[in-house]
Amino acid sequence: MKTNKISTFLLMMSASLVLSAFSPNDLNANITPKTIFTFNTLSPDEKPVKDDGKKKAVKKDDTTKTAINPLILAISSDEHNHDEEGGEEVDSLLAFPSNDLYASWDTATIHPYSFAQCFKKDSATITLTEPTDCGFVLPFSGNVTSEFGWRKRRPHYGTDIDLETGDTVSSAFDGMVRIAKLNRSYGNVVIIRHKNGLETVYAHLSKILVEAGQTVEAGQIIGLGGNTGHSFGSHLHFEMRYLGQAIDAEDFIDFASGTLKNNTVMITKTDVETKYDLRALHSRQKKDLNLSRVSGSKSKHGKVYTVRKGDTLGRIAQRNHTSIKAICKKNGIKQTKVLRPGQKLKI
Repeated sequence: MKTNKISTFLLMMSASLVLSAFSPNDLNANITPKTIFTFNTLSPDEKPVKDDGKKKAVKKDDTTKTAINPLILAISSDEHNHDEEGGEEVDSLLAFPSNDLYASWDTATIHPYSFAQCFKKDSATITLTEPTDCGFVLPFSGNVTSEFGWRKRRPHYGTDIDLETGDTVSSAFDGMVRIAKLNRSYGNVVIIRHKNGLETVYAHLSKILVEAGQTVEAGQIIGLGGNTGHSFGSHLHFEMRYLGQAIDAEDFIDFASGTLKNNTVMITKTDVETKYDLRALHSRQKKDLNLSRVSGSKSKHGKVYTVRKGDTLGRIAQRNHTSIKAICKKNGIKQTKVLRPGQKLKI
């Protein structure tokens, strides 16, 4: 019996010695339950972040609206960053033509500008070519098949030039490509911005041979003619725009000779209101039609129009949604016929 008590006492002492070898902290560490959350010990106020073992996807910057030629930016940075150390970072727009006129370089949107918001002055004088430029080159030498203006009750903002699919199309002036992509309406289209603020549009191409951000010279091949997009037959749809406003290229270019009519031109708000803003003109033409119905009458041949002071065959054709050729045929007159006020025309 005494031996059993001694054995029990020795066993208890051994257990006590074993337990004393561990600190309370170690015991607490061993019994702390596992958690799926990890805490930032440097910032205890932050919320716990769930660690599910998956890496988060890194969000990439949207670069679709700024296609930058690295060489151009490198040159621009060298020119502007050597002024003084620690200066402000150079705005990337400085690398693009007409950065003083345009607040963006958009390679995704065909026409992102608002002429009414951008054209602050009553007029703007534009020099089409400089002595240091490569001059002007007609994008393609062909017959003009459709002019700027209303066509089949739709506005036509460019000049159509006849060509065959595969014919080479060239840049009209020196500049930088802003758009080079497929568009539902324009088809394969290239838009080039020039340092004077103009943009030229080359549409319905069968193939694009340049890319956004690329500098081009006048006469450089930018694509091949075609019949893509909303087009019926191979041709080049050529536009000239200033701050987003389409202007009539035939006011500045002699397509027959392939030369500029003048090297310096002026665009005014009056020009836009009376010649270039086709939708606004269409609204006014509807009012004119209502006025013409007062002076016009119906006959077995159709409508009869009474010529007013200042009328031309072109203006009468636009007002009545017909063509000069149709009016001349109905009335047995030539397109060079001089109209007189009060004259009756079959429409």
